[in-house]
Amino acid sequence: MITALPVARRLVSSCVLLSLLAGCGESQTQSGAFGQTGVVEGFYGSPWSHQDRLDVLRFMGRVGLTTYYYAPKDDPYHRQRWREPYSPMEFTLLEQAVRTADSSGVTFVYAISPGGSMVYADSGDFQLLAGKLNTVWALGVRHFALFLDDVPPNLQHEADKQAFTSLAEAHVQLINHLHEDLAGRGGTLTVTPTTYTNAWGDREYLRQLGEGVHEDVPFFWTGIDVAAPEITAEQAREWGELISRKPLVWDNYPVNDFARWRLFLGPVRYRAPDLGSAVAGIVANPMNQAHASMLPLATLAEYVRDPQGYDPDSARARAVEQLYGPDVLPLLETFLRAYGDYAWHNNVFERLFIPNNEFTLSSPIAASLQLERSLTLLDSAAAGNAELRALIEELRPIVERTSRRIGSVTRSAAYVRTVREIAYRAELDRITVGRAPASVTVDGDPQEWAQADWQLFIRPGSAQGTLPQVALGHDGGHLYMALEVRGDPPQVESGNRIGEGDHFALVVQSDTASGRTELDRNDLILLFAPPAESGEATVLARSLDPGAFVAKWLGDNRRLTFSEFQISTFGRDPVGPLSEVAQGLRYAARRMADGYQAEIAIPLAAGNALRMNFTVAVTVNGSRTIYALSRRSYAANPATFNEIVLSEAGGS
Repeated sequence: MITALPVARRLVSSCVLLSLLAGCGESQTQSGAFGQTGVVEGFYGSPWSHQDRLDVLRFMGRVGLTTYYYAPKDDPYHRQRWREPYSPMEFTLLEQAVRTADSSGVTFVYAISPGGSMVYADSGDFQLLAGKLNTVWALGVRHFALFLDDVPPNLQHEADKQAFTSLAEAHVQLINHLHEDLAGRGGTLTVTPTTYTNAWGDREYLRQLGEGVHEDVPFFWTGIDVAAPEITAEQAREWGELISRKPLVWDNYPVNDFARWRLFLGPVRYRAPDLGSAVAGIVANPMNQAHASMLPLATLAEYVRDPQGYDPDSARARAVEQLYGPDVLPLLETFLRAYGDYAWHNNVFERLFIPNNEFTLSSPIAASLQLERSLTLLDSAAAGNAELRALIEELRPIVERTSRRIGSVTRSAAYVRTVREIAYRAELDRITVGRAPASVTVDGDPQEWAQADWQLFIRPGSAQGTLPQVALGHDGGHLYMALEVRGDPPQVESGNRIGEGDHFALVVQSDTASGRTELDRNDLILLFAPPAESGEATVLARSLDPGAFVAKWLGDNRRLTFSEFQISTFGRDPVGPLSEVAQGLRYAARRMADGYQAEIAIPLAAGNALRMNFTVAVTVNGSRTIYALSRRSYAANPATFNEIVLSEAGGS
């Protein structure tokens, strides 16, 4: 067992925190009222290319952003394969990035994210973690970060449950042990706690972390939400009291990994002039597009230099000129206007990518044509301008994708035009359900459904394998389903992890409104696990209460599955009428050599129509595929759900 260091609860002085990555006086001189300032490459999706990363590091040196965190979520060696050393080629590229940061005057911080699989009580796992960091230490890196975000908020492993009373206790021990190891050699540690925003999470976990973790370790905080509309000194001080130290702001602007169809080119806004007095620093999580990120990041650099005198619009104009020259601003204006809004606003192209049943096309078409014309003008102006050429190569796919989306919608027979709007043909996802077979029993053997009208799920893209199929019927009081799924032997998970394996998912909308695009806390999520080898088949019934930003992000995810993180973090017991539905459902399934069969009975609320989403996650040839009944399968966007209409006609 690793022994946690005893730490008295007290606020650290600002100078201690400012001195973690640079001398206290030096950091204040470079960044005004702020300590640490910079960039955390912490987004989901493909990490930046090696060249783009080097370009950003050099850019940071030019504009005075002093700290870079290497933490791309989809670098396998950062997260999923954190125990493994880098390959020789990857290690060489990492070394080049470290050298470029050093020559640019930027502090390179290497972050690792082991919380998804680490056994905290296992000293062997800690040695693997320390060994991994030691390989990076050999490159000259002395500053490290431990990211414990976006992982289940409870202890997962039996050894941890026996060793610790809470996740906080496990994290205190891990953080202090790692800090002690690094600090003893002149290194530093920064931490992202599992609770890192006001929008969700366990405050008691944070209190215990603040009281127990060494005072020299800063904690990241994203503000009142994951992407915070504003960040004030008062909010920061309140959070600082909770964690017993000034928070280090992880600003999720201009990151766009939750809406990859768009850009964020607006200047940094709504960060208080006196914020620096209440925080240990501020670093921004950028877009998947490295060069497009430089525009808002340049305004961040201007903000931290002079928070009191900062003017967002003039800062962006100066950023364009500094990056691309004095004549480019008018050419970029169309892009700055189309993508100058923020995550909490509705973008002109949003309804193209977050489906609704009715929307206006005139504004998106006009904006798309303007972007295409501007791209042509920018192409002409980019001769000999490498920085502008790199930006154009990131803008072009966004413009082309938007144009293709408009074309597919306008040409699609699934949409019809009215005088001013385009509307989805809701009847395409309407399912009329007749009477169930009189002999139906929920025993997992669907032999009584032999003559029923079986419906095939829709095959996504180039997916292979036999399509799952479902038969539906009702008896006035229950909706019955028979399901057949064929593929590899089912990969079965239980509890909050059902969504991580093969499963059948139903999302039952709490009302029948067709225009809602975000889940409501009263909607019901039912996750059905295939039968295990023992024959046991389990179901998880939950509702989600994710808050505004996460609800919008979930609604933008096609063929979404409900992960352990989502269920553990945002899940709650169903309430209201659908709680009775959850309590009264019946489920039975039987395993086959190449899949499984199942039967389900769900109590019906009053009325003869309801809205549901049906998806099946199946492993075929080792790869998991998500099939759906709806043509627009967004499991967290009720506008795309199937409308279920109950009929008195026979179902077989």
